[in-house]
Amino acid sequence: MAILSFLVHLLSGAVLLLFAVRFMRIGIERLWSTQIRQSLDESSGAVQLLAKGAVLGFVMQGATVVMLMAAGMVGSNAIPMASALALAMGADFGSALAVRFLTLPVSALGPLAILIGGWLYLYSPEARRKNLGRAILGLGLIFMSLGVIRDSVQPLQALSQEGSLIGALRDDPITAAVIGTALTLLMHSSLAAILTGLFIADHAGLGPLSGLGFVLGCNIGSALLPLWLLRNEEGDALRLARIIALLRCGLAVVLLAGLLVARPFIAPHLPATTDTMLLGHIGFNFLLLWLTPLARQLGRRPESGDRGVQMPAGITIPRGETDPDIIVTAMKGGLNHMLALLSEMFTQASAAAPDPRAVMSVERQMNTALSDLRLAFASLPQLPPEALAEIRHILDFAIRIERSADILSGKYIEIRAAQVKGEFALTPEGAAEIDELVEAVRRALILAQQVAWTGQAAAARRLVLHKRNVTLLEEASRRKHLQRVRGGNLTSLSSSNQHLELIAVLKEVNSKLATIAYAVLEHHGGLTKTRLRDEDRDGDDDPSSADMPEN
Repeated sequence: MAILSFLVHLLSGAVLLLFAVRFMRIGIERLWSTQIRQSLDESSGAVQLLAKGAVLGFVMQGATVVMLMAAGMVGSNAIPMASALALAMGADFGSALAVRFLTLPVSALGPLAILIGGWLYLYSPEARRKNLGRAILGLGLIFMSLGVIRDSVQPLQALSQEGSLIGALRDDPITAAVIGTALTLLMHSSLAAILTGLFIADHAGLGPLSGLGFVLGCNIGSALLPLWLLRNEEGDALRLARIIALLRCGLAVVLLAGLLVARPFIAPHLPATTDTMLLGHIGFNFLLLWLTPLARQLGRRPESGDRGVQMPAGITIPRGETDPDIIVTAMKGGLNHMLALLSEMFTQASAAAPDPRAVMSVERQMNTALSDLRLAFASLPQLPPEALAEIRHILDFAIRIERSADILSGKYIEIRAAQVKGEFALTPEGAAEIDELVEAVRRALILAQQVAWTGQAAAARRLVLHKRNVTLLEEASRRKHLQRVRGGNLTSLSSSNQHLELIAVLKEVNSKLATIAYAVLEHHGGLTKTRLRDEDRDGDDDPSSADMPEN
């Protein structure tokens, strides 16, 4: 029963620590995520990026989140591989400093941080102050969780004197390293694992050699964790995680082997276990910084395998910019970047031999592009109502573009892949109808780009009329297909679901592309207020409830 109580208290403290770190991190990201991304430009030198990574690792209370951020940015070509490597390695050192900070005698600030942060988070009407309160409250909860963990491991003092398990572990750094690796992977945080290990070592009498082994194991786990989290990625994002894991695991194994060889010579000179663990953790990540040139060299090696489709980022708003025309133009650049990504995705998905991996690569870039637009929107300065309304239309259309990408990378590519595998076949007439719809969607993509850039009413009218023509094409294809099924065409009958789903997907994507036209026409006063919505007539999702006047 005592063991069960110990485990419950220890795990509850660890879970509270993980929650507090995440809670604090969300507040920091919402406060400064835009500034953080803008500061990580290609012009920064290696030392600057190491310093920025260290600051991020310290502030975010962990290197894994910085690694994932760097992986996302290098995967979307926002920063080069060499910059992402320096950023991630600096974050490891910053995370080690965060561990040292949290072990300082500052836990008395915990209740004050909870009081101030909780009040701001619960009662502040402003989003920025609320997020500041979230960050402060998270810091207070971190201190509280450390107190829970510290109290939960106090019974280990008796175990260290009576039990043989701790005594055996005291002279076995290899087993301690395995435990450290497993605990880090289990907690998804080397910071939480090392803090837990520090308290256990302090109360259980764990020897300094095993303490060093535990720390090295935690660093191995911290290197393997991004590989697991990015296991479904490909291209530079996964390559970044592999390079960091190779260097961290390699250095840890070398140091662990050296620890075993030199154990008789260094054991008498080591300080107390907790001090040894803290110094070992900081020293390990400091040594890792000196491997940055090697990491950058590894990053220059060409990757084997398919890198997928990479396209340049499309939104860059100068820092401190307040000119509404420049801001709107930059936001339009981001929107057209998303349209270009959608066009590339559609080309890949509609090819004679579609490549699902390439489609998913573009889908990830699309998600990053929409996230960049949202972050830019969240950090906009005070703008005139007209400019703000236009930017809202841009963001609304961007959301519909991203939804179109979800459709293409989901149901559409699934059906196309099944078709290539021979799981079903279309009749020549059905294939021709679908090909006609595919070309119509290609035309809609071009028209949507024209409308988004120019904002001309004439181009918007063309897009709306084109949308109606596509609706008629879809209706005609559906009618002809059902006639073939009724006529006993076995090919049409066996592929009926796929045919109907394909034309429905193409129609939906085309309809979403037309929404920008309605916003432009409404801005120009080119819509009447007398018509029912298109979606009431044919299921489309036009954003306007008005129609164009006849010319």
